[in-house]
Amino acid sequence: MSKFPAKQRGVALIVVMLIVAMVAIIATNINSRNQLSVRRTLNLAEYDQAFWYAISAEELAKKILKQDFEDADGTVHLQQYWAQADVVFPAENGEIGGTISDLQSCFNLNALSVESVKGAGGNGQPKLPLAGVQYKGLLVALGMDDFGAERLTYTLKDYIDEDATASQFGAEDADYESRAVPYRAANTLMSHRSELRAVLGYTQDIYLKLLPYICVIPGNNKQVLNVNTIKVEQAALLAGMFDNKISVGEAENIINQRPGDGFEKIEDFTEISSISSLIAADAALKTSFTVTTEFFKLEAGAKVENATFRLDSVLKVANSGGSIDVLTRQFGGQK
Repeated sequence: MSKFPAKQRGVALIVVMLIVAMVAIIATNINSRNQLSVRRTLNLAEYDQAFWYAISAEELAKKILKQDFEDADGTVHLQQYWAQADVVFPAENGEIGGTISDLQSCFNLNALSVESVKGAGGNGQPKLPLAGVQYKGLLVALGMDDFGAERLTYTLKDYIDEDATASQFGAEDADYESRAVPYRAANTLMSHRSELRAVLGYTQDIYLKLLPYICVIPGNNKQVLNVNTIKVEQAALLAGMFDNKISVGEAENIINQRPGDGFEKIEDFTEISSISSLIAADAALKTSFTVTTEFFKLEAGAKVENATFRLDSVLKVANSGGSIDVLTRQFGGQK
């Protein structure tokens, strides 16, 4: 006979089955955690590789720009290799793509930080610097009324200039501190054009309308437009640069009649009949235009398996392409 009654043997069997079930659950849980850990490690490795692929796009962009500068002796135009859109290269387990754009084919918002000419305006008010007049001209060319354009120009100027004194239609700390979510004016140059949304009066609609025409060059407060790379869709910018003394239609004609490989020298542009008299009347206006470019923006993207990485880099060209430096990098992509 068995030493243990039938009931005890049944209880022992149930206990053993429970232990086996618990071991199975624990083993399954450990296996799931191991799989999750492996997947997480692979994701991190793929993301890291995508990051370095995107960084490698910078080096490729530098080589392309250097070659273009050597071939064209410093002249920059839209028939060069850098201007090709959405170029994609295959890479191990993924691909690298990118677009290079000219940061001098748009309006540099930082140019409004230049100090106003004191006492030169009406009623003893400071007069807007040339870049301020040109920016206001752009707003008017885009359909804004004169007063609204002037007000937005002054609020932007007050937001980025160094002083804390509000101009006649502008806004400084007191205006921003009184908002529902208070903050202060930056009183320094912008690093990205999206900062414009923080400026009083710049609604989302206005910002989206301005996007094709504006940019920010970090650490630079000059507005110099490359007449070889501005596109016909940006004709309002060219009209605004002349304070709308030429119409948007005339600006379109100038861009359409530009040689395929651009103007060889700036005099070829300034001697165009419709604008030569305007430039002759204002010598400073000529310094607002060029046929070369010092700053470019690279919008790069890389993909490795399921991981993607986006990188925006601002490149500065010096010594006619002899050296090219990365001024800023921004991860993730932002309009």
